[in-house]
Amino acid sequence: MKLAYGGVVFNAKGEVLLREVANHWDDYVWTFAKGRPETGETPETAALREVHEETGFIGKIVRRVPGEFLGGTTRNIYFVMSPVEDTGEFDPEETQAIKWVKPDEARRLLAKTINYPGRKRDLAVLEAALKEWQESQQGRSAPR
Repeated sequence: MKLAYGGVVFNAKGEVLLREVANHWDDYVWTFAKGRPETGETPETAALREVHEETGFIGKIVRRVPGEFLGGTTRNIYFVMSPVEDTGEFDPEETQAIKWVKPDEARRLLAKTINYPGRKRDLAVLEAALKEWQESQQGRSAPR
């Protein structure tokens, strides 16, 4: 399986940024921004680019989410991010809406995805990223 990179963005209120997949492609409803790297991109650069393209947010990496998360066609690595700037523009061919939600609401929205491997992955990513973000907020933000 090829590698893909993505970001889980948390704001200062503890909300997480989700994207609604355009036309619910491949039976996804709500998910996180991610994608395969372009030639020469580092994992970090690819994740930041994907977040920007798919949500309109320029992010800053806080730390890597430990582990790899299997989807249907890729092995995925995620980074916890904080928002730097909202450009207000995302790729409408990939994303039809974005939404900031509390973790409990994120669980509910991610569970709407019909694609089982994707739903399972995204729920696991949320829990792992939430743990990393909470630790970073307690002053233990050393990169991992």
